[in-house]
Amino acid sequence: MGLQDLIVTPIYLLLLYALAYWIRPKVTNRDTRKYFIPGLTVKFVGAISLGLIYQFYYGGGDTLNYYNWGAKIVWEAFLDSPTKAISLITAGAEYPADAFQYASRIIFFGDLPSYSIVRVAGLLAIFTLNSYYAISVCFAAISFSGTWALFFALYKYCSPIVHRTALAVLFIPSVFFWGSGILKDTITFSALGFFIFSLLEIVRWRRVIPLNFFILFISSYLLYHIKIYIALSLIPGAVLFMYIFYFSRAVKNTVLKILLTPILLVGVLYSMYFAALKLGEDNRKYSLDSMIETARVSAEWLYHVSRVEGGSGYSLGDDDFSPPGLVRKFVPGVWVSLFRPYIWEVRNPVMLLTSLESIALFGLFSYVVLRVGALQFLQGLLKDPLISFFIIFTVVFCFAIGVSTFNFGSLARYRIPVIPLFAYSLFFIHFKRRELKR
Repeated sequence: MGLQDLIVTPIYLLLLYALAYWIRPKVTNRDTRKYFIPGLTVKFVGAISLGLIYQFYYGGGDTLNYYNWGAKIVWEAFLDSPTKAISLITAGAEYPADAFQYASRIIFFGDLPSYSIVRVAGLLAIFTLNSYYAISVCFAAISFSGTWALFFALYKYCSPIVHRTALAVLFIPSVFFWGSGILKDTITFSALGFFIFSLLEIVRWRRVIPLNFFILFISSYLLYHIKIYIALSLIPGAVLFMYIFYFSRAVKNTVLKILLTPILLVGVLYSMYFAALKLGEDNRKYSLDSMIETARVSAEWLYHVSRVEGGSGYSLGDDDFSPPGLVRKFVPGVWVSLFRPYIWEVRNPVMLLTSLESIALFGLFSYVVLRVGALQFLQGLLKDPLISFFIIFTVVFCFAIGVSTFNFGSLARYRIPVIPLFAYSLFFIHFKRRELKR
């Protein structure tokens, strides 16, 4: 933390709070207004805490790397020549000729998903006088915009549970901690919020206007280019969600529904498989075979590093990543993503917080299942199209990260897209069951 952080960061906090108070009447109503400023505040707390922990506890890490080996170099280029900084921010896969001496020092150059964060952080560095913590609170504000869009969309979908929706979306500690600083997770979580918001606006509320399609396109683009596995995990549930709202309501004849539904579902599955094949043709890194191999290599490396450094590694049993092996890892992979580490697996203070949150999430899950009943719980998962969407996304995504991470520290960060949606789904099912009993 430097002098510029102590001077510039408070100024930006004041400016962002002033902007928030100006925007609040336009994006809230009587039910949601009281959550707006607290929701933004915890984002700021998360962003600053992330920087402090990585700086003084870990002594380095991804967020500081994006700054030291990315944004800071863009700032140095700007001091040399603004056009060189612009060249770095807009650079593609090739080194810009006029700023080669700076681009060659950016360790993320050539890694387009990571370089996307350097672009944003570098642009903000110019306006914040290269203050890490001022850049961080700006990232937090970006994250909050998508988080609020998600919260308001889910509130609109079921307004009686507004308090529980706020808890699930705005105030889960790991989400506002890992989803607020200078990280890819911050941008992708915001994009996820806007994706769900625009999808609900178009499909559920029939607001078929250019703005919603634009938001849907931009959020999909960001998810695809920064963390493609989030985009791929969204596809099955989103397609089912649209199918239920459009096809099942458009076709009134029950016999025709029964006849056409299997055909349409097979068509959807084939389309997804075809899309995955085409994706692999365009980029071998994301072919089906390559993704399985990447998952295996990533898992083995992260687990090895964790064991060597006495860290937070976990295992799902054998090292078989063949299709049968992945099937055996399905339930353990989903389970570890949602409900671990157990308290006896804790190795450091950050893991302890993750473990306590996992215990709370498992407690909520158990409470809802016991109160509602196992059969009624399963019916609740299938009855509402949005909840079906969220649960399918949760299961697919948790399996993907569970079998490819093998490190609790990384897993705590990777899982933040699903935790709010899973918690909201539990609150929703519990509320609907109580409403039915009345």
